[in-house]
Amino acid sequence: MKQCPRCLFTEDVAIIGVKQCNYCDLHDQQTASADPREWHKLLNKIRDKDKQYDCLIGISGGEDSSVLLYSAVKVWGLRPLVIHFNNRTNRMIADNNIKILVDNLNVNFIEFFLDNKEYNDLTDSLLLAGVPDCDIANDVCMSKLMVKTALDYNIKYILNGHSFREEGSSPKAWSVIDYTYLNSIYKTFIGKDLVNYPLLTIWDQVWSALRGIKKVSPFHYMNHDRAEVIVALKKLGWQDYGGKHNENIYTAFVGNYILPKKFGIDKRRTYLSAQIRENKITKRDALKILQTPSYFDTRDLGEKEKYLLRLVDRAAIKPRSDYKMTNFKAYRPLFWILVKLGVVPQSMYNKYCK
Repeated sequence: MKQCPRCLFTEDVAIIGVKQCNYCDLHDQQTASADPREWHKLLNKIRDKDKQYDCLIGISGGEDSSVLLYSAVKVWGLRPLVIHFNNRTNRMIADNNIKILVDNLNVNFIEFFLDNKEYNDLTDSLLLAGVPDCDIANDVCMSKLMVKTALDYNIKYILNGHSFREEGSSPKAWSVIDYTYLNSIYKTFIGKDLVNYPLLTIWDQVWSALRGIKKVSPFHYMNHDRAEVIVALKKLGWQDYGGKHNENIYTAFVGNYILPKKFGIDKRRTYLSAQIRENKITKRDALKILQTPSYFDTRDLGEKEKYLLRLVDRAAIKPRSDYKMTNFKAYRPLFWILVKLGVVPQSMYNKYCK
């Protein structure tokens, strides 16, 4: 299979050019537009002494959100409201990390729980659907909770800990964040629409834009020293949890067990490709890392181990076309406006609307 001359992506997930793929093109565009001076200007706008909170941050107990929260409070002097969606599969180390940060940084914290049966039925449906993005229920839910909380508390800025330099952008072939698609899968296997689960629709995003809410990724503006922040986190008692996005048992199960075993997908290709583009690792060394298979101990699933493994084994791989999806290209002009208003990231527009 043809591989990008620069990174680890292949022609099944990317458009390969003479020198590089379209994801490398996106990386270069983001690098060219990154300007720390613009972040400092934006930071002055975010700070609002007249409000109790000047920004909203979602936290998982993992590295990205922890680095963001620490930086927001200790480096940038912000007063965030912090929220967490608990899908009841956190590792204990993640829950402890959240508590340590909330307590030591003295921030107000809201923890959300959903109807357990409906959420479990949704995740089971995603496994039975035989699609690779069987872990998107958490992401879609958190996106809606972030917007709803910002509206409820009149917070204008939602901060995100994603960094294209560290994580890159996941190929659309691997994961689609789409409320229509999620509800369609649920309805296929459960026989009805989602009722209590919070779905972020296009019109939610339009309404948030009209209310002046902006989504900001601070680390897109600068090449930050993440290692230095992690040292400071560990001094507070924060602990590493053994791999990217492994702070949640279910997410680790999907990323390290289901995807490589069932679909031949190794998400490390995304993260390592980003680091190759940043000259933090050579392509040769990255390929050596991929030679060591991802590992997940299914015993971590506890009493649901046998049940979940049966669902995975019995589900045939199916195309997404079996399920209803939003036609994002039909909304291209609208999403372009949302990009310009700071509600939708450029990477999402490139992935879904082009």
